[in-house]
Amino acid sequence: MREFRLLGPVEVWTDGRRLDAGPPQQRLVLAALLADAGRVVPAESLIARLWDDDPPAAARRAVHVHIARVRQLLRLTGDHTALTGTSGGYRLDVEPDEVDLHRYRRLGDRARDDPAPRKLLDEALACWRGTPLAGLPGRWAAETRDAWSRRHLDTVIAWSAVAEPGPAADTLSGLVEEHPLVEPLAAALIRALHRAGRTAEALDCYARTRKTLVGELGIEPGPELTEAHRAALSEPMRERPAQLPTGVPGFAGRHAELAALDTAVGQPLIVISGTAGVGKTALAVHWASTVAGRFPDGILHVNLRGYAPRGLVTTAAEAVRGFLEAFDVPPPAVPVTLAAQVSMYRRLVAGRRMLVLLDNARDAEHVRPLLPGSPGCLAVVTSRHLLPALVVTDGAYPLNLDLPSVAESRRLLAARLGADRVAAEPGAVDEIIDRCARLPLAMTLVATRAAVHRRFALAALVGELREAGDRLDALSSVDRSIDVRTVLSWSYEGLSDAAAELFRLLGLHCGPDVTAPAAAALLGVPVRRAGELLAELADAHLIVEHVEARFTMHDLLKAYAGELVLSDDGEEPLRRVLDFYLHSADAADGLLYPHRDEITLDPAADGVTAQAFRTDTQAAAWLSAERPVLLAAVEQAYTSGHLAHALRLALTLVTFLDRRGWWDELIAVLHVALHAARRLGDASGQGQTLRILGLAHARLGRYDEAAGLARDALGVFEAHGDRGGQARAHRDLANLCWREGRRPDALRHVRRVLQLSETAGLRAGSAFALYSVACVYFLTGDQPRAVAMCRASVAAYRELGDRVGEAVAWEGRGLAHAEMGHTRSALICFRRALRLREANGDRYLVADSLLLIGDTQSAAGRDDQAREAWRAAHDILSELGHPDAERVKAKLR
Repeated sequence: MREFRLLGPVEVWTDGRRLDAGPPQQRLVLAALLADAGRVVPAESLIARLWDDDPPAAARRAVHVHIARVRQLLRLTGDHTALTGTSGGYRLDVEPDEVDLHRYRRLGDRARDDPAPRKLLDEALACWRGTPLAGLPGRWAAETRDAWSRRHLDTVIAWSAVAEPGPAADTLSGLVEEHPLVEPLAAALIRALHRAGRTAEALDCYARTRKTLVGELGIEPGPELTEAHRAALSEPMRERPAQLPTGVPGFAGRHAELAALDTAVGQPLIVISGTAGVGKTALAVHWASTVAGRFPDGILHVNLRGYAPRGLVTTAAEAVRGFLEAFDVPPPAVPVTLAAQVSMYRRLVAGRRMLVLLDNARDAEHVRPLLPGSPGCLAVVTSRHLLPALVVTDGAYPLNLDLPSVAESRRLLAARLGADRVAAEPGAVDEIIDRCARLPLAMTLVATRAAVHRRFALAALVGELREAGDRLDALSSVDRSIDVRTVLSWSYEGLSDAAAELFRLLGLHCGPDVTAPAAAALLGVPVRRAGELLAELADAHLIVEHVEARFTMHDLLKAYAGELVLSDDGEEPLRRVLDFYLHSADAADGLLYPHRDEITLDPAADGVTAQAFRTDTQAAAWLSAERPVLLAAVEQAYTSGHLAHALRLALTLVTFLDRRGWWDELIAVLHVALHAARRLGDASGQGQTLRILGLAHARLGRYDEAAGLARDALGVFEAHGDRGGQARAHRDLANLCWREGRRPDALRHVRRVLQLSETAGLRAGSAFALYSVACVYFLTGDQPRAVAMCRASVAAYRELGDRVGEAVAWEGRGLAHAEMGHTRSALICFRRALRLREANGDRYLVADSLLLIGDTQSAAGRDDQAREAWRAAHDILSELGHPDAERVKAKLR
């Protein structure tokens, strides 16, 4: 049995004994041949690997001598034909598994695709014996040693995720001491220590690593290390998501339905159907609280708002993103496409016992992407419709929820009013039940009013109910002839004047929920006062604080509130709340990207106080929380005729949605903005929206659509003499031509960029112009001047503090170096661009930088390093669901 060892000192073993592999240069020749086993290694490559850039005059003869000695060594292993000479080089043919390096690679590659990779990774790590090529001199040995060591760190990190946390932490600790600036390694150690119950050590590891990064590199920890630290600070939600809403106080009755649900708990899917207000959600939430112990891995919940007006329905993509957040998946790691999001969600629930409550679904297709599809998990769907497709196709257990019986209705009222009070006035109670047609929502609101006015007899309240019923008809959204509107009006009329006004205005609020600052804008009052009025509405059960400081209302109540707003009364409040969202989003966008194109806004209306942010982190958090509301606000602004708000609000969301990878949402909102710009006759808005639409399509790999939109934008800018817009459109077209390898066309567009930018008044004018000049030099083959111009552009962007532009300039400089064959310089530049993009959280551009690094390594013949970079890019693009992932996969093959 024979073995060649490179992952440590270079050694040759045969039949259990180690052979003398000779002096360092002979071992270096053997290592060079084994590293490329099965492939021809040119004599020039061996000379370069032996003597770097200073070979002796007799170098070729010396190589022949070393080759002869290696042949003698191979003969001692019983092999007389493995090493052969070819025209210009040498090839060593051995079985790959005889070489520890190739066995290590094979095991690592297999582990990537194996659902249970622990054994393969254990075997791979057993191949590693210390410093690779130990004791060998020269640049090739040093660079190869570094590349193999980087791959080894990745393997150890992958192994630590599936190994026992104690041994993993012990192994990682030594490596972190050796490589204190490798953030993924430190993050892996923090996770392992935390899993092992050594949280204090995990936090200490983060503090040491952060101090080193700031002190030596001047940078803060990246997203992966920050997320590992955050998870160690508190028990992460991914261990047990707990999204079950608070149950309805005083839940009563429904014994038959609860028993039926208990019987069906072994099913994978239950559908609870029934009319609006019949108590589907109350039943589902109450039952879920009683069986939570059967689902130790947690509960997920989402209100799908299936019957809300257009723009307010929770899409499957929004819902699954909420689930991923519950599992503590950081936003930059969330895939772009729904299919990829669903795949990640189902991987997270696989093997767990979880309850997933999908409330208020519109139809079967609304919920199918959200079904866990894992044994041990149960999904409960509530809907106004029976959803027979889920019953027939997905094997759902159907439970049709009818109105409660009279006896159950009495129990409901007794639970809220007290048994003695109900027993004292049985006739009044029966009439309340009758007039509410046993609808739980209506009875709850009546009980709330009766509880507030305890000194009134129930008979007196019934009298008010009779009087109100004479002048109000039934809500059309309920398919029974009942006085629901009567009951709603009764609760509404019990409010203070200010709370009643806020309730009415919430009927025209654009989003699925509202905060106190937004409510303050609706009313034109201070935020503190709005908070007091929201509390009054919550006490009256007209709204619910479903998330801390965020209030929502039943869709029947929202429809009723909307009916109460007269068209003239709603105009100013709507303008104020749209102003609030627009000016707040603009302030947030300015922190996320201070060097964006300026958006001119009219002053906010009186009574509007926009949100203020101290940091870009606060701004991003606000945008994340308000995203569904902001998207709905764009739609409502357009449909209500506030076209300028629709256009400008959409443009303020571009940076946030782009960096998070929500490109489909960005495209949808920009189409609304484009219609608004056309109706306004706003040429600048039309051109800008068309151009950004093109960028969004390019992000999704739709390059033909992107080019068409960029040309449309250029046409609009040219027709109205907008030189800045023309410059940007030509730049976009140049980038697309460059991507397709059409350098002459790219050069034509770049020349136009340069001509236009001189007088365009662009915000980053000097830096932009310098980079444009660099592009001209690059495309005409004058790479030294291109490098010089990019260097100047980097300095100009850095002075402005524009990290986005600086990354582009670093990338351009790297491309020029790569054209000249300056591999090391090119890689330095690409890595600078990569770090800037990682700091910005722009994962798509991070993948772009990794691709350039991989291409450069490949061109230099460093296949391992190239594959490492390509694989990282492929992982990001695959997570994003981006079509370019296939192109990178082809490179890896």
